[in-house]
Amino acid sequence: MKSWKLMNNAITPAQRQRLSDFVLTADRFSQGDEVRRFEEQWSEWQGCKYSVFCNSGSSANFMIVQAMKELSQKSNHLWLAPATTWATTVSPIMMAGQELQLCDVTIPNMNLCLDTLKDILFQHRKTFGHRPKYLFLAHLLGFNSMSDELLNICEESNIILLEDCCESHGATFKGKKIGNFGKASSFSFYYGHHMTTIEGGMVCTDDEEVYEKLLLIRSHGLLRELPPYMQVKYKDQKVDENFTFMVPGYNMRSTDFNAVLGQMQLKQLDKHNEIRRNNFDVFANGLNKDKFYTDFTVEGNSSFCFPVVTKSSREDTLALRKYLESQGVETRPIIAGNLYEHPFMKRVNQYRHDKNAKVIHQNGFYIGNNHAVDIGDVTWLVERLNAWERGEQ
Repeated sequence: MKSWKLMNNAITPAQRQRLSDFVLTADRFSQGDEVRRFEEQWSEWQGCKYSVFCNSGSSANFMIVQAMKELSQKSNHLWLAPATTWATTVSPIMMAGQELQLCDVTIPNMNLCLDTLKDILFQHRKTFGHRPKYLFLAHLLGFNSMSDELLNICEESNIILLEDCCESHGATFKGKKIGNFGKASSFSFYYGHHMTTIEGGMVCTDDEEVYEKLLLIRSHGLLRELPPYMQVKYKDQKVDENFTFMVPGYNMRSTDFNAVLGQMQLKQLDKHNEIRRNNFDVFANGLNKDKFYTDFTVEGNSSFCFPVVTKSSREDTLALRKYLESQGVETRPIIAGNLYEHPFMKRVNQYRHDKNAKVIHQNGFYIGNNHAVDIGDVTWLVERLNAWERGEQ
């Protein structure tokens, strides 16, 4: 029997030794030069002007929402987000007191359903006389959710695009890395993601005003967190310049310890992503289209996992998961499934658009893909999935 876990340790013995040496020799462990060095290296790899390292991908999303709120001329705006995503794509929107509308996704790529998006835009304009201000687009499971049509819709409707890339490091659209199409983007470095800082996240932007707000929000709102050239315009405050609070902020900093690990992990990211892509090609091309949804977008994919959505019943899907786990293959629901089904969403009053999200919620699950999985493993998995018959236990 196999031992196929959802996550696999990507921290090498050499990296563990480097972390140990850092702990034994460093004078500082909190946010400092190593964090700034990691941010610079990430910006170069990602192809953006500014990067802000924080303590999680969820915090990265929260910082983006708060930065948009600080820069807005109004206290409340309508935000759009996918109906299938992780909870902390939308929780920061709700916590900021903003209006939220979820939009259905496609199967099996979990991309935003553009026909549904157009319907939502029409409904809100007809009913309320306005359109959404922001779209928090989630690139889920390593898939690129970008398209020319989506970009055109945002431009024509004056919607500010923001990108949640927490599960899709290195995914591309037309050769350009996702996370570079909107006003800001988020990444997660949780243990089970494409690379890890154990816990950690990053916000990227090319907008200097956004960058300024992110730096403030990450660290209590303190003026001293800004580079000197940004501090100059605020020097006339009537409080100590080292303890001047410019915006409502939090402590979402990470540490130099985490940043040292991030620098090492970044060096192996492209190599590990290539393994993930090769594995996914075998999976996507081998899966039985009569039993499973198989219309995957392979181009630009950085493959977070192997998503499985059956064309059968909920009961059959659960039986399949039980069978796989009896073979040593760990499974789990796809992201948070359909967010409409979760208790916290009952406080949001909105049009319900979740036809495909319901199918994903009922009949979807995923299996881990990472650098430790090889082509032989994937072939073995596909053979067992295709051999499965509905009604089997």
